[in-house]
Amino acid sequence: MTTGLGRLAGKRALVTGAGSGIGAATAILFAREGARVGLLERNVDGLNRTAATIAADGGVALALPTDVSDEAAVSAAVDRIVAEWGGLDVAVGVAGIEPYDRGDARVHEIEMAIWNEVMATNLTGMFLTCKHAVRAMLASGGGSLVVTGSPTGLVGVGSFETAYSASKAGCHGLARAVASGYAGDGIRANVVVPGFIDTPINAAFIAAAESLDDLCKEIGIPMRRPGHAEEVAAMNLWLASDESSFATGGFFVVDGGQTSI
Repeated sequence: MTTGLGRLAGKRALVTGAGSGIGAATAILFAREGARVGLLERNVDGLNRTAATIAADGGVALALPTDVSDEAAVSAAVDRIVAEWGGLDVAVGVAGIEPYDRGDARVHEIEMAIWNEVMATNLTGMFLTCKHAVRAMLASGGGSLVVTGSPTGLVGVGSFETAYSASKAGCHGLARAVASGYAGDGIRANVVVPGFIDTPINAAFIAAAESLDDLCKEIGIPMRRPGHAEEVAAMNLWLASDESSFATGGFFVVDGGQTSI
């Protein structure tokens, strides 16, 4: 049985990267708050785990195996949601990769293959998510789009993650363009900026740290701990809900204070 307050009751949503981390936490929270949620994820095992959790809670979800860098796949997933539920009200783009251990580095050290891989998932994937979500929202009378950004796209904390930093800065610009371009159509677009979050993408950093307190001090987090996926999901929930009806084009930081100093 769902246990939320119904803050998304009646909403039709999609979440990319829904198989783990922030995407999974967001999809589960949305379902608990009454939304029907389309789960887009290329990792089928993760996708099925999230779908099973939502079903066990009494929520409603569609598991849609999707590579967000493939336009035909993204378009088909959105069309399936619209066909199933009659429209789309909310889209949250979370899917992303950060191959710091496979070659994302300083700019003169990056191989073209790594650059292309990061851009295909992080930036092109976000573009395709926005393109097809907005298409469906226009037909539905409006909606809320949430783009996942990063401190590395705001300030110079990603000096050894050049491709990732550039891709996230691109996502920020994309969200601004959508926010200004579709405000008159009742479509809002905002950026949530998670900091160092305890999710699989950061698992290697966390596992290698002798002390999480020292690690967080080293990378400049005043709260001296990693964030939790559920803390980012809570911000996504507010932006997806009607409570944030006058918020568009904004940046909502969930980073323990990292970008405040």
